[in-house]
Amino acid sequence: MKKIFILSLLFSNMVFSQKSTVFFDQGNEFISENKFSEAENVFRKGLKEDPDNLILKSQLALALLSQDKNDDAEIVIGEILSKKPDFIAALWYGGINNFNKKEPDYRKAISYFEKAYDLIDINSPQYFGVNYYIARSYRKLLYREGLTYNEVDRMLETYKKYVELQPDAEDTNDAKNFIKRVEEKRPGKNVGKWIITSQQNVEELLKKTNK
Repeated sequence: MKKIFILSLLFSNMVFSQKSTVFFDQGNEFISENKFSEAENVFRKGLKEDPDNLILKSQLALALLSQDKNDDAEIVIGEILSKKPDFIAALWYGGINNFNKKEPDYRKAISYFEKAYDLIDINSPQYFGVNYYIARSYRKLLYREGLTYNEVDRMLETYKKYVELQPDAEDTNDAKNFIKRVEEKRPGKNVGKWIITSQQNVEELLKKTNK
């Protein structure tokens, strides 16, 4: 699934000044053109005039993470959430930032996405997106450090929801086969953590299932 970055729906119910709207629109135009450095400059300029504008600040975080300035983005996201812990754009970008950075922090990504989960309109594209990112984060962790029984449950729940909402996605067959293998092979509740030590072997099994 492609990265979901520009989330105008997240700001649909928010109102801010005309001047800030200009900065918001200009910065997002640069983002749509993949001119992230220019977008960063616009949002920083806007924040000089309106330093408490959390919308501009969240878009600054987006511009930063889009340039792989992940540490800087994390600082900005933290500043936003210290003022408004349920600010959905910051939670979403926090998840994206930790999922996509060079050395991903999947547990932190899950934490952000789970906090955003109930805030997202179930009819919006972000709803299948949040299910995708939670499921994929858990899947990565299954190979890296293992999951508890309840974490496997959550992974399966969100993966199934993603498949339900995106039946024609290019990775749907992979997701279905992964779900099937996990349900067949997962250990019982008495096992503290389940870890798959060789992702390559599992992926080979999934390919065989597709044949």
